[in-house]
Amino acid sequence: MLRLEPDGPDLWDIALPPGLRKMSEELSRVGALLKDPRIMEPFLKNFNQTRGRATVPVSTYLRLMYLKFRHKLGYETLVEEVSDSISWRAFCGISYQQSVPDSTTLIKLTHKYGEQTLQDLHTLILENLKGRKIVRGRKVRMDTTVVAADIHYPTDTSLLHDGLKRLKRGLAKVGGLGLRLGRTVKTIKSMIFDIALTLRKRSPVSARKVRRLNYKALGLARRAMSKVREVLGRVEDQKVRNHLETTLAVTEKAAAQSRERLSGEIPKDRIVSIADPEARPIIKGKLDKPVEFGRIASLVQDESGYFTQGDVHLGNPQEAPLMPDILAAHEEQFPGALKAVAADTGYSSADNHALMRSKGVMKIGVRWRGHAPPNIEAKQRRPWFKSLYRFRAGIEAGIRFLDRKFGMKRSMFRGTAGTKMWVSWCVIAANLYRFGRGP
Repeated sequence: MLRLEPDGPDLWDIALPPGLRKMSEELSRVGALLKDPRIMEPFLKNFNQTRGRATVPVSTYLRLMYLKFRHKLGYETLVEEVSDSISWRAFCGISYQQSVPDSTTLIKLTHKYGEQTLQDLHTLILENLKGRKIVRGRKVRMDTTVVAADIHYPTDTSLLHDGLKRLKRGLAKVGGLGLRLGRTVKTIKSMIFDIALTLRKRSPVSARKVRRLNYKALGLARRAMSKVREVLGRVEDQKVRNHLETTLAVTEKAAAQSRERLSGEIPKDRIVSIADPEARPIIKGKLDKPVEFGRIASLVQDESGYFTQGDVHLGNPQEAPLMPDILAAHEEQFPGALKAVAADTGYSSADNHALMRSKGVMKIGVRWRGHAPPNIEAKQRRPWFKSLYRFRAGIEAGIRFLDRKFGMKRSMFRGTAGTKMWVSWCVIAANLYRFGRGP
């Protein structure tokens, strides 16, 4: 059964001295904004059940998740910190006769509510800020950044090891199959260490040895996978069987790309994780991190510093094709408000410039790609363009703010859906934090 608000204060809360019950100004302002009844609409629309056990109040859940991302806490640490803090208990509406919701409960609720609910929540918070004349959406800047997946550095042999290890754990749940992968997993793991030690010796001999070890690991993995394929039909538990089939398919793809690389070919759609098969290698040209593994997030920030959009894209898409969807989403949020756009050259194209002009954008702070026409080149020399292009650079600080303060740089939620929820919560927490700090 869906519950929106917690119960009122009990005797112990009332007996506390007023000084102990006092919250910080930040939490008071955030709590006041979250009391907007419109914020409950996505939950009422999708989860308004009147039967079953009562859930954690939505109001409490939202405040707990804000504290989690505001202070970059894990679920278990969050529960411990809220349990020990008088002001945090008061902020979340948890009395002293109640226990803080368990970490597993919060995890289940996060996956239950999902990405669409978070998008609706973000939109309603922006509506509240727009009603307060804080966010106007007249001037925006945009950019993309990499959100890394929570995976180790991938190599061909380590991917095979990860896949076989997951298959081994899945088979352990089913008895009587007569198949054990423990020895193969240990052998491939020892090969990973041998490869790492051999790669330290930069010589033709060591390169040939690494190649032989990779071939041997590939052969062992393929034989083990063929045996798993043979016994799959005898697995009666459908859930376990689906897990094994999914893991086997991804591991077979990792084996195929390993074979391609050993034959001198470059895999076109390389997977970098068995646990997160949709993560991809992304090259952004950074000196400290030439290759990152995860997904691309596109962010839009208006002149007030609030983030109006945050989306996640698979692979490493070009920035220019993202512009039409960004402008359409902004028009839906702020009809007819947009007057100035600032972005780097990656978003530039003749179609995008024409689209912005058709939507009434008066000042376009996006440099023309290549040789600009005379009229565009004249505009790019004007003071307003230079000022708008300097405004564009502020999005870099905004992205670093999300990375540093809210941990957006690395998603702790698995998969594409998890990364979308992670980015959405970081954006929501950043907007609430900015509001809580005051004008």
